[in-house]
Amino acid sequence: MTFVPGVWNDIVLQEAPSLRDVGPFPAQDVFFGAPRSEAAFGGARGLAQGPAFKAEERQRIEELIKAQLVENAWEFSSSAASAIADVGLGDYHKVVDSQDHGKLLSKLGRVLSKQAVDEIKQMSFFDYARDAFGPYYLSDEEDLGHEQICFRVARPNKREDVGSLHRDVWFWDHFGFPVPDGVSRVKAWVPVCGESNEAGLLLAPGSHRQPGGFRTETINGKLTFSPEIDPQTVDLQRFRGSPGDPIMFNYGVLHVGSLTRGEISRVSFEITFMFRSEYA
Repeated sequence: MTFVPGVWNDIVLQEAPSLRDVGPFPAQDVFFGAPRSEAAFGGARGLAQGPAFKAEERQRIEELIKAQLVENAWEFSSSAASAIADVGLGDYHKVVDSQDHGKLLSKLGRVLSKQAVDEIKQMSFFDYARDAFGPYYLSDEEDLGHEQICFRVARPNKREDVGSLHRDVWFWDHFGFPVPDGVSRVKAWVPVCGESNEAGLLLAPGSHRQPGGFRTETINGKLTFSPEIDPQTVDLQRFRGSPGDPIMFNYGVLHVGSLTRGEISRVSFEITFMFRSEYA
């Protein structure tokens, strides 16, 4: 089958059915009876919802992300920094223009500080993660010297704020990020603010067991993955979690952020758990 560049990108504009029956699961059930491993996580669907962050924890994460945006803005515009400080995170798009948005949301600009990561790792969800994965650490793909929590801001009706359909394993393969021997990976994505019916993440349950590689291309200066997969075989479903609800997924699951609609910016963060594989 011939794949036309850009066709996959438009998938984020389509409406998708809601993702259902993915938890929250007890921590001991996320490998569905198999030994802990990257391949086994999430069972046949490759997905598992975790317990929600407490309300005060989610609020604190919002504060930490906003503080990072303000700090980023001070490097090039005191007026932008003040404007962001004066509004709620969901109203970010009302005070930041597209040019400043690009400066604020560089790859490194979206990585929270070590101090913020250390604070977030003391929150309740990470107790659940320890029960699920055993001893773990968070990835450091950018080789910053500390574990990474990376946030994103998708403004309403801005197609450029969401990426292309991909598997996370492709990033590691493309950039040559090393995976230590005997270590497995699982991604967690958590909305921090936004309207659950107007934003979210699109995932294809079971796609981690579906073959298909990728091509890369650069569109508007941005690296884009083009799946070499028959589009008719990809069943995308929308995770409509409320702010603070984590969805965890297998590193091979196809997914992409959906276009944000409504009146509130969708802010989310993502992490990669690294843990020791077990064998039967």
